[in-house]
Amino acid sequence: MRRRIALRAAQFDRAEGDPDLLRHLLRHETRSSMTDELRLAAVLVGLRGDTADLPLLLEVRKTDFDTACGLSEIPEPGASADELRQWARALDESMFGTDPSDEPVSTWTGLARDQGMTELARVTLIRELDHIFMDQGRLRRPEAPHTLATAALSRLARDFEELGDLPQALRAQRLYAALQETAWNRASARRDLARLEREAGRLPQAADSLAAVRDALATPAADSLRHWQRVNFGRFIAEEHYRLTLALADAGRPEEARALLAAADAVLGELSENAAKGIRELAERTAARVREVG
Repeated sequence: MRRRIALRAAQFDRAEGDPDLLRHLLRHETRSSMTDELRLAAVLVGLRGDTADLPLLLEVRKTDFDTACGLSEIPEPGASADELRQWARALDESMFGTDPSDEPVSTWTGLARDQGMTELARVTLIRELDHIFMDQGRLRRPEAPHTLATAALSRLARDFEELGDLPQALRAQRLYAALQETAWNRASARRDLARLEREAGRLPQAADSLAAVRDALATPAADSLRHWQRVNFGRFIAEEHYRLTLALADAGRPEEARALLAAADAVLGELSENAAKGIRELAERTAARVREVG
């Protein structure tokens, strides 16, 4: 936590005397694998254009697969100081910069949450979600005004869930699901909505969300869903059907549980053998539980 705070401070207050501290933070941030702060530390070290730092940067890049991907464009051994600076500047301009107001609100709420200031984080996130509800035009892509960039809503739903605020997570996820334009994205968003509704104890609403998922899967013209039966996406959908069936059975709603079990089995029956792996045990356990309460 202290490393993250120090690196964010160094992002906005770039002092000449920081190199040794930045190198130290970079070495130790590798313990967290590929984080935004690790990438930031690498950028702050690289911006100085000291080619003596290249071995350190390349060593950090080898930490694990995720880090190798996240820092793949670090110049190779023998690169010049200008090449090192050019790499760092490009990444700095695209991801970081020196203006705190350009930083996504999730950066600050994440830092607040992880320091135990959960109410401050929650209030800030609620305000951000309220702004989107009042002006959904904020989601329009500047380069394509007729399309929406809805990832902020999905991120808000995850942030609220991490804070334990399921009502606000549901509010964000519901709007996110409503704004999806492709059948795949609608089905995916509705499945996530069903999970949140189940975890919040809103079982009938969760069943309705899964019905909407099945409607999307049954849409003949849904090109984006053409291969859903062969990939993990189909398994995730079936899994959520079985988990909600278990929740209905445990809640003493046997008729609804039986109806959803039939729908779950129908989804499972559509899956390829590979996609169905790992879910048959859950299906059998769910069927046994429904028989038990029935």
